[in-house]
Amino acid sequence: MKHYLLASLIYFGIASGQVFAQSAVDSQIQKLEESVKALERRVASLEAQLGGRPSASQVAPDKVNWRKLKSGMTENDVEQLLGSPERVVASAGFVLWSYPSFGGVKFDGRSHTVTGWSEPNP
Repeated sequence: MKHYLLASLIYFGIASGQVFAQSAVDSQIQKLEESVKALERRVASLEAQLGGRPSASQVAPDKVNWRKLKSGMTENDVEQLLGSPERVVASAGFVLWSYPSFGGVKFDGRSHTVTGWSEPNP
């Protein structure tokens, strides 16, 4: 009788452990599903925000590099990105590089970093 009782207790302990383990797995799955749904909502929101902007494939090939310009880039960075300018105008406060089709990049006269630019006309 002792063995039967002991065997029953062991079986019950194992079975309840499996139920607990299954419950923990179910809980983890539910959390993951909620995370996936939240991420899907976030992606949909970001895609909606980007909907009005042209993608790189919609931008003319000669303007793709212009869209990579950032304030604070050095003259060397810009030259690697856009090539050498057609003309350079320098003053105490700024340096302006001119490119074909009225494109231009303005640099700070002291730091020689980009402060602004205008993309070339199509």
